[in-house]
Amino acid sequence: MQRLFSNLKQAFRQSFFIFSLISLIGLSSLFIFSQPSLAAAPTERQPTLERGIDNAAQTNQAAHNRVDTYEKAVKAVDDPQGLEKAYEKNLGKYEEKQPDNGIIQEASKIIEKVTGQD
Repeated sequence: MQRLFSNLKQAFRQSFFIFSLISLIGLSSLFIFSQPSLAAAPTERQPTLERGIDNAAQTNQAAHNRVDTYEKAVKAVDDPQGLEKAYEKNLGKYEEKQPDNGIIQEASKIIEKVTGQD
């Protein structure tokens, strides 16, 4: 009889320990994975809407710029000297933005020497 109570006592402790552990894990997940509130005050809605409209306008402008750039690239490919002209134009823009390009100039001089264009 004593042994039976001892076994029941041990089983009760183990089941209580497991139940407590599962409860703590479940409770901690409520705090770890909490989601931000989706409710917003009415004063915050108007600027968000305006930002959305501004973002849509910028996206539309960017898409238009991509189409223009694509059309220019197609025209440059069709022209035999177009790619060379486009490269020189882009190189000129790059040199204006990056005045310190000593490494690039030195590399182009070395390439000209190697290819025999010097």
